[in-house]
Amino acid sequence: MVLILFIANIFFFVKTDSTIRDIETKRLKDEILFLAQSLVPYYLNGNIDYIYKIGDNFGFTNLDKVPKNADVIYKESNQIITLRIFVYGSNIGFSIIFLDNEIHFVKQIGYSVWDKYKIILLLFQVSIIILLFLFFFYQVMRPLDKLKDAINELKDGIYAKKLIIKSSDEIGLLFKSFNEMNEKISRMVKARELITRNIAHELRTPLAKISFALTLQEGENLKRDLKRYIDSLNRISHTMLEYERLQADGFSIKEDEIFSDRPIFEAIKEMDRSKINLNIIKTIKIKGDLHLLSIAIKNIAENAIKYSNNGLVFIELNEQGIVFYNNGIKLQKDISYYFEPFYRGDITKNGYGIGLSIVKEILTLHKMSIDYQYDGNKHIFYIRFHKETQE
Repeated sequence: MVLILFIANIFFFVKTDSTIRDIETKRLKDEILFLAQSLVPYYLNGNIDYIYKIGDNFGFTNLDKVPKNADVIYKESNQIITLRIFVYGSNIGFSIIFLDNEIHFVKQIGYSVWDKYKIILLLFQVSIIILLFLFFFYQVMRPLDKLKDAINELKDGIYAKKLIIKSSDEIGLLFKSFNEMNEKISRMVKARELITRNIAHELRTPLAKISFALTLQEGENLKRDLKRYIDSLNRISHTMLEYERLQADGFSIKEDEIFSDRPIFEAIKEMDRSKINLNIIKTIKIKGDLHLLSIAIKNIAENAIKYSNNGLVFIELNEQGIVFYNNGIKLQKDISYYFEPFYRGDITKNGYGIGLSIVKEILTLHKMSIDYQYDGNKHIFYIRFHKETQE
């Protein structure tokens, strides 16, 4: 853009200079033509001294002969006399030719206001263009410097920095892509750090129970308890692998057309139905991954049963979404705290502290949302369907 502006300015300057020179030359030509025509009668009468005097009054000097490099810009001739106007260098002159006699006058072309200030004007315009170039260069380089610093921080393991986007041009799109990449990497690294940090702690309880059972039990009781503890280990492994898979870059969900009650029945089919009160008001078609949605619903239902006062969860399906509510005491912290992986409301409860975080990831992938409120000693979770997920 700046280069185009610079070229356009030079073109405009040259064009303006040429136009002004043409106008000035035409003006002088008209004046000289009028003067020369006025002098012709005196020349024919042989009053040469008077011609010199008039020429001198108009700033002209007598010239012995016209220089060879002079360009004739006007010529008027008849059988008696010839008039010529010529220019060379910064001079303009005229000739009166009668038979073999010639008289020549010349004067220097005076500098106009344009000639006097055109260089200053050109330098001023070029200076403005240079300043604009420096300004645009700074505007481009400053965000690129920020991006370079952010990339260096990313290389050093600092993933939390988010670049502020103030434009929608190519730089803005580049910043947006970097933020999206940075967020994905941050989530993946965070997930791996959390899993690594907590896996030993999560495995400690079932392993301790296995060790205790091997020491104190035998026979059918031992087999029954070992099976239960091994199942617990399998659930821990499956849950963590599921969470890791959801965090993986490039993971995509199925977008099957299903009825909204199917994930609910899929989720509760292996749960104790005596602890679930299900009310289906209306079923609609939605798009989504049946397996993942059933995992999200199961996690919410199990969590509600686990932390309820009476061991029951109420599930209601309507056109807008799925509502879960259970009786229980008020949460000690904001709900966002419990959606973080490996956090539990009560450390005395069994669980892996990752259920609600998986719910959040699954619903985000489905472009669904989950709301929470505590009202009348009830915890209420509401999975809301949005237009993107509805058929």
